[in-house]
Amino acid sequence: MYKLTSGLRRSLSSALIGRRNQHQKATQTIGEEFQEINIPVPWGHIAGKWWGQKDIQPVVGLHGWENNAGTFDNLAPLLTIRSFLAFDWPGHGLSSHIPLGRPYYFMDSVLVLRQISKYFKWDKISIIGHSYGSCVGFVYAAVFPDSVENYVSIDCARTLMASEIEQEGMQLRLASDMLLNFEDKLVNSNPPCYDYDHMVDLLHIGSLKSVTKDSSKILLRRGMRKTVGDTECYHFSRDLRLQCHAVGRFPNEFLLKMAPRIHCNHLSIRGLQGLIIGKKEDEYFRTLNLIQKSSNKVEHHDIEGTHHVHLNNAERVAPIINSFLHSLYPPEC
Repeated sequence: MYKLTSGLRRSLSSALIGRRNQHQKATQTIGEEFQEINIPVPWGHIAGKWWGQKDIQPVVGLHGWENNAGTFDNLAPLLTIRSFLAFDWPGHGLSSHIPLGRPYYFMDSVLVLRQISKYFKWDKISIIGHSYGSCVGFVYAAVFPDSVENYVSIDCARTLMASEIEQEGMQLRLASDMLLNFEDKLVNSNPPCYDYDHMVDLLHIGSLKSVTKDSSKILLRRGMRKTVGDTECYHFSRDLRLQCHAVGRFPNEFLLKMAPRIHCNHLSIRGLQGLIIGKKEDEYFRTLNLIQKSSNKVEHHDIEGTHHVHLNNAERVAPIINSFLHSLYPPEC
């Protein structure tokens, strides 16, 4: 088993909250009520779900690749914070797709997070990211170290987004041809449609059963649309071009250079049946140890669960986050 340097702990408790003057510790969970919002961007809008108070800055939730803001539907109501905003990345959920003629680059997501921060005039943000969303949080916290106060990562897939230099040429070649093929389908044919139960099965099996069937139904609330003219047929709302995820990856050397630039409080949560295993485990903890050297507070926790443990088993993850929140900020007077 890979060894962490002194100060990092593996257990079952911890997490995040925003700036103290905006996110003092709540005495109750945030609850289930939320408001749908749209944030204008040059190509359309970014859709989001906002739980809790709208008059204070929220903690920001960043979902995984080909998922949507619904990934936090079970977790958000259990958090003892006052405000939480999860949004759909471009091409995901209810957000606008980017125009044809270009792929979805990783750095575009970093820019979108920056755009949203500027739109709301937030100087610093606190992040809860899952998988790809946690990758974005990792890079954002490194590129803008003075703009992130707390960064919580749930089964972060950053080592999976890293590319091998010697394979990069072939990956770009395959991704380029795939992109052109998908764009041809988007222009010349309708998306494939299925009945509801088949949609649930496709999402469940497509995640390698990491997402349970019940959780699949949650993601489909904003992850599917009814096909026009057919009352019993649905298609995925996400952009078909998202399958070209090989475009814009970074070499592992980049990740190692970015890690020491992260200065915010950081909580790492890993599902033991998730994606951070084998060689990826060693690479992941190598970056985590580098973050520890530059950050005030870094903790790591292992829990039982799949890559989507926060969605399938939110009751295991929420106490970790709330406990960490309380460790950062004392109770209100």
